Amino acid sequence: MGRVSNAFRALVTPSEKRSRRRMPSLGGSRTLAGVTVTPELALQVNAVYSAVRLVSEAIACLPVSVVKKQGRSRRAPSGAHARTARLITIAPNPTMDAGEFWRLLTAWMLLRGNAYAYVQRDGNGDVQALWPIPPTMVKVLRTPTGVLAYKLSHDQRDCWLPVEPGYVATHLEVLHYRWFGLGTEGLSPIGVARQTIGISHAATAYVGGFFERDATPETVVTTQGNLTEEQYDRLLDQLEDRHQGFDKSHNLAVFEGGAKLERVSLSPADAAFLDIYKLTRSDIASIYGVPPHKIGDLEHATFSNIEHQSIEFVQDGLLPPIRRLELVTASLFADDDMQIKFDTKGRMRGDTATQAQSYATGRQWGYLSANDIRALEDKDPIEGGDVYLEPINMIPAGQTTVQRAGNSPAQIPTLAPTEYRAAIERRAAPAEESPTWSARITTVLVGYLDEFRDEVAAALAAERNLRSLAQIDGDVWEELLAEQLQPVFAGIVSEFGERAASQVGGTFASGKTTNWVLAAARRQAHSYNVSLFESLERVLSDLGETSVLDALRTFFEGRAAETALVAATVVNAIGGFGRHEGAAQNGARMKTWVVNSSNPRPSHAAMARETVSIDEPFSNGCMWPCDPSGGVDEVAGCTCSVMFEYEEDLT
Repeated sequence: MGRVSNAFRALVTPSEKRSRRRMPSLGGSRTLAGVTVTPELALQVNAVYSAVRLVSEAIACLPVSVVKKQGRSRRAPSGAHARTARLITIAPNPTMDAGEFWRLLTAWMLLRGNAYAYVQRDGNGDVQALWPIPPTMVKVLRTPTGVLAYKLSHDQRDCWLPVEPGYVATHLEVLHYRWFGLGTEGLSPIGVARQTIGISHAATAYVGGFFERDATPETVVTTQGNLTEEQYDRLLDQLEDRHQGFDKSHNLAVFEGGAKLERVSLSPADAAFLDIYKLTRSDIASIYGVPPHKIGDLEHATFSNIEHQSIEFVQDGLLPPIRRLELVTASLFADDDMQIKFDTKGRMRGDTATQAQSYATGRQWGYLSANDIRALEDKDPIEGGDVYLEPINMIPAGQTTVQRAGNSPAQIPTLAPTEYRAAIERRAAPAEESPTWSARITTVLVGYLDEFRDEVAAALAAERNLRSLAQIDGDVWEELLAEQLQPVFAGIVSEFGERAASQVGGTFASGKTTNWVLAAARRQAHSYNVSLFESLERVLSDLGETSVLDALRTFFEGRAAETALVAATVVNAIGGFGRHEGAAQNGARMKTWVVNSSNPRPSHAAMARETVSIDEPFSNGCMWPCDPSGGVDEVAGCTCSVMFEYEEDLT
């Protein structure tokens, strides 16, 4: 991967000199109002600050979920995907939480039009951390092949990244979030609306100066001639004594010597400028899709339209940036079935009445039980709370016989209770619960293939015309593979046996499984070697125009590519035994077959929720899912699991 990245950067670097800016950098543009607008200055405009804060913090407060879509079902991610999901939902890097991460990226989009995050990966390509990068420290480049690259000019002080300053990152190393735009970079809302923001800033400064410098009195008394000091004091005392204070308002006023009282108002120019100040607040709110009342402009707000404007805020102000965050971040997963979702229902968290109405609707129409609602409120379940209500004018949610228009009765299937559905989620296949074991077996098989390939190559060099593996001792290789698999199998059995035992507060005696582990390692080594030798013999006997070296290279590359699938199947089989043995050692009496796949093989679909005694096989001949005694057709690719019932559960 390092050679590929270096080659990519070598391709990118020369293009930096040829790249042209598609739009001027937002270092500041002078407006007609005489104000140079920058994002920092724009934040001093209350309407801009309020809108940016409102949208970014609203998104940061939303619950974020990552699930894997499998048909109509949604499952929690596993393995490397689970680690990436944790970065997205909890802490993207060691220095910040997910809420702060999303707030920062959203604020950058709203101010600069672009937001960037550096994706730190390990040697296997797995995501280790996400680091936000200020847009001012990123330069977008385009390679001669049309691929985007990013030159990072971070200072390792205000912005720390796990790469050196000046590093040119590939498009796989940077998440680029764009605001509305017409090219490879988003347009800055501040740059596009700089005239409006400049006017607003100028109006704010003018209003502040108006109150600071204005010396215009509210009331003026004029006389026909000059007053003596005694007359002046007498007139002033008369006005204050008879008319100053709320309890003396509307008293009769009598003035001597032709004195007149006049009120002073704002000039038309000053009044018009204050109206412009109000108008720019609405304009700025519309840029971000924020209702004016959200940023304190209540001039046109009424009780009847505020609720509708709040709905429009979610639809027009939040959903566009949310969708950009979801789609760009989803590129972290190579699997298209992975889905990232910001749940806008989280905005109902402070709206008790709406939240209660939502729960009541779900309860009434049968898709939420009392315990489902209590779980959403982080409360413990109650006895009998897993019952789903059945609306009398709809198809029932429970097991009910119905008959219409003379047709034969139809059985409506029962919804699985909450505890059963939760158990299905917990009872994932062993390979998904502990992907590390799959990785270890993959490493063993790949290393074994490398050694065997070298042996075949040496035999080829000695024979000059190798067409058969007769001179290679298969028993020796089989024993070698069994020795390498045995400690891994023992570890898998111990882990899953201890898990099953701990669920009922018991213990697991791994010593009782030693002979089974030894036999399983030998059986797996024999099966793998038979397949390996037979496949390679067929390749050598039917070379055609292909050279022996090319045929061997293609064969072993193909075998190495298949090891991950083989390893997952092996872990499911060995882990299934460990789970079964751990339950049996701690008093399990019954077991139930659980189908995890949304598209299972027909024989497994027919066995869903089939229950048998702990010491009896299921109807397909397997003691547990992926039990080799059931045959290849029942094992390969199976992701089913089991639930165990103990003696106290049956009484």
